[in-house]
Amino acid sequence: MHVTRVEATPKSGPGLRDVRGDVVRRQLSSDHNLEFTAVKTIVGFLINSDVPHTEISSRADDLFADPIIEHSITNRSFLGNSEIFSETPDAVISVGFKPGVTDNPGKAALDGFRTIFSEASPDSDISTYITYIFYGMPQDTS
Repeated sequence: MHVTRVEATPKSGPGLRDVRGDVVRRQLSSDHNLEFTAVKTIVGFLINSDVPHTEISSRADDLFADPIIEHSITNRSFLGNSEIFSETPDAVISVGFKPGVTDNPGKAALDGFRTIFSEASPDSDISTYITYIFYGMPQDTS
C-alpha cells in the first residue's frame, strides 16, 4: 500500500468563484472584524491504497474534482503552482482529518473510490484536508 495525494482547487476567471473561500472570508469579517481581500481553498485527498497512482491520477477528475470548475493535481501541491497561485499569500493554514467517521468527505470519497476501483484492497482508506490561502491580511493581525 502507498499514499497518493490528489488536490482540487476552484478555477478562477469570469463567473467562477471559490465559494468555500468566500464563506470563510465573510465569516472572519462578520465574527472577528477581520477583512481579507481574498481567501482561496485547496481540498486534498490522501489515498492509502494498492491502486497505482497513475490509475488514480487518470480518474482524479471523475472522483475528486469537477473539471468544469476545478483544477486537480496528483502527487504535487497547488501551492507551488505559479499559474494557479501567482501571488504570494499572506498566510496559509491547512486542517487535516483522520480517516474514519469524523472525516465525512473522506468517507464519501472512499465509497466512490471503491466503486471506481473495485479491485482495491479492502484496507484502502482516504483522509482529507483543506488548505486556506489568505490574501490581503489586515496589518494588525497576529
